[in-house]
Amino acid sequence: MKQIIIHCGMPKTGSSALQVQLAQSRDTLLAYGYDYLNHGDVEQARQGRITSGNGAQLARAYLNPEHPAGLADQRADITATFRKMIAATEAHVILSSEFFSATPRPLLAELCAALQDLGQVVLVFFVREQLNAIASTYIQQVKRHMLTQYPDEYLADWSRYKIPMMYHSYLSNLAKRAPEALLLSKPYELSQTHPAGLMGLFMEMIGAEIPQEKLPEDSRINLSPGPQEIRLMLEINKHHPRMQFSDMLVEGSFASGRSNIHNQHSLLPPALSAEIRAFFQAENDAYFKTFAQCDNIYAKLSETEDAIDLRAVSFDATSVVEILSGLLSRMDRRLARLEEKLS
Repeated sequence: MKQIIIHCGMPKTGSSALQVQLAQSRDTLLAYGYDYLNHGDVEQARQGRITSGNGAQLARAYLNPEHPAGLADQRADITATFRKMIAATEAHVILSSEFFSATPRPLLAELCAALQDLGQVVLVFFVREQLNAIASTYIQQVKRHMLTQYPDEYLADWSRYKIPMMYHSYLSNLAKRAPEALLLSKPYELSQTHPAGLMGLFMEMIGAEIPQEKLPEDSRINLSPGPQEIRLMLEINKHHPRMQFSDMLVEGSFASGRSNIHNQHSLLPPALSAEIRAFFQAENDAYFKTFAQCDNIYAKLSETEDAIDLRAVSFDATSVVEILSGLLSRMDRRLARLEEKLS
């Protein structure tokens, strides 16, 4: 039976990197019976750029009408377009977009019902330990939205994150609303030790038997900066830089070894970190038992991560030289590309 596999996110679980890998390996996937539909910004993803995924338009059609990215008024037409694409391929279909996890559960259930006559609908969710997800959200605000607040200031009221990150409650409710769909979920952190990374974990979850050597390496997309880069961006953001500046800074951080794709830092005061973890403990226990069906790895994360006070981050001469060298090198390469286009 054909499967319609919908990767839904959630946020901060490597969706951009996965979409790049899916787009870049589209021909390989087709050879093994999986069609990552060529729709939306697949070409940009193939070039290694951050995208919203090939299923973004369909997901946006099922957002609430008041959502700024919503396309609710086009829902019928967009659904019909995707139904035609799904029906036109004999392979299992793969769709991906973080917007699916932003879709209200009743509407996501409505989407499942609208596709179920074409095949078995499979909803795939990755989740991330809540404290690290909140920290990643903060870092994204620094990188992309010129935030100048320190973590404790920005996250003084963290209640807005409670409901979206109650993973067991979310998935249990969705399972009741969409009983015809198969729900698959694993913690994003398992990808860090998987031999084929996030792409390998995703393929394993959906039962795709593709040799590891056929899968692309983990993409270095939307990297997290190191503590010194975060501290520096807080100051630079006061001057309203372009988004590309933060990208160059983070790329330099990765190239010099000051950060990696699996950075985990506790950026909040210890008391607040303990409060957040305590709030989600019962939810996480239930999630791992019911959905992830593996040991609760989140219970041990607090024992291994670094606690960082950004206000106390300092810069020695070597660090300053490394950061400036990385920036100058990337600016030089950007200038060379511009000169090439103009010549």
